[in-house]
Amino acid sequence: MGHDEVGCEARGGVLLDNRLSDRWRQTWIGAVRSINRALPVLLVGTVSLVVPFVLHGAVMRATTLRPALETTLTLFSLSAAWLLRAHFVASRRLRDLLLVGVALAMGLINLFLNALPAALDIGGGGYLPAASLCGQLFVAGIFAAAAAVPIEKLVAQPDTSARVGLLVGFASLAGAALSGLLIKSLGLHISARGGGAGEAVLVILVTGTTALLAYAAAGLTRQSLRRPDRVLPLLATAALLLAGAALSRLTVRSLPSGEVGTGTAMRVLGAAVLLIAAVVLERRVRSRAARAAALAERRRVARDLHDGIAQDLAFIAAHGEQMASEMGEEHPLVVAARRALAVSRSTISDLADPAGATASEALDAVAHELRDRFDVAIAVHTQADTHLPSAAREHVSRIAREAIANAARHGQARNILVSLRRGEGGVALRVVDDGCGIPVGDRGTTPEGFGLRSIRERAGAMGGHLTVRRAPQGGTELEVTVP
Repeated sequence: MGHDEVGCEARGGVLLDNRLSDRWRQTWIGAVRSINRALPVLLVGTVSLVVPFVLHGAVMRATTLRPALETTLTLFSLSAAWLLRAHFVASRRLRDLLLVGVALAMGLINLFLNALPAALDIGGGGYLPAASLCGQLFVAGIFAAAAAVPIEKLVAQPDTSARVGLLVGFASLAGAALSGLLIKSLGLHISARGGGAGEAVLVILVTGTTALLAYAAAGLTRQSLRRPDRVLPLLATAALLLAGAALSRLTVRSLPSGEVGTGTAMRVLGAAVLLIAAVVLERRVRSRAARAAALAERRRVARDLHDGIAQDLAFIAAHGEQMASEMGEEHPLVVAARRALAVSRSTISDLADPAGATASEALDAVAHELRDRFDVAIAVHTQADTHLPSAAREHVSRIAREAIANAARHGQARNILVSLRRGEGGVALRVVDDGCGIPVGDRGTTPEGFGLRSIRERAGAMGGHLTVRRAPQGGTELEVTVP
């Protein structure tokens, strides 16, 4: 074996070792980052589940403190429901709708079963504690459903969904009230260390509530490890605090009027963290809307420049050869005309597609522009890892613009949902509306007008394909898949 072959083998071994070392290093760094993101939630979970047993005898006696805390909890929950509703209108995610139900149900249940009775000094016997426990179980179930729903699951009709959110909140309140009546009619006294069937029912309710909230916290934490998002740990923290509050009922009897235990404090903290998460989401919606408005305005200015001064400069430059032959190539007027045309085109390009703009911002700008023009509700949802080059981003924006315009003009749609996600076949752009639906011919074919032909040509230019069909809930569903 020659020296060159030995040297090649040595270099190959070194490169392989370096590649393996880099892979292990990246894996180790990723694991450390995941642990750092999950560590605060794990600490909160540990404290929330341990504190009820460590401080089981900690009770504060204050006549006005409990009504104040219960009222604060109610205000936190209802404020979070209002802010989450605004976020749902913008995102159209089923998870956000369920989170609205969580906050609304928690606020209504606490208002009628805790805050008002505490303020009016109504004992209620064993009914109110039983109904409150059942209400916590319903809230935990909605929270677990929100954590289990895929983040990509969207809702096309926001008006109906808003009514569903209200129905979930009031149905939880009604279910809690009826469950409390049922427990009272059976003669069960819900109390820790009370013995008998009442204690067994208490253990079942508390265990179910704690298990559902722990499941929700675990699911949200696992998702935050895969997709970093500071809202997910906040939601997981709120779930764990509510789980600890429910668990505290196993360690103390029902507190009489004027007494506050660790469970009440943890419920207030859980509602406060939920409100913080709602504020973060609402600020995110406002920031996204501001960026979309700015990009839409830049594009409007670019169109005005293109249709105005750029056309005049192009006309002047078209006669550049004649001007150059008459006045010379270096004549100031000829040079100025060419320079002005080049600068205007560069400015138009920068305004229409600024550096750093993402596909999400481009679609948001299209939605912001067409929302007022056609008086329709448009929601945009894009995955965080969906990055497109400038040319593809422009094609996708124009396809979305044409699809929204078709849905509003010809389909009489009132709600339009635009989503961009990355799948196995590539990047998929879907536009779903609730209009009258696309017509189908006698042979089952779909007639295509200029708009659909333009969309199909743009999709073909990117190597993709177009699919148009009636949506299951009515309206039209258009999907463009690009490899």
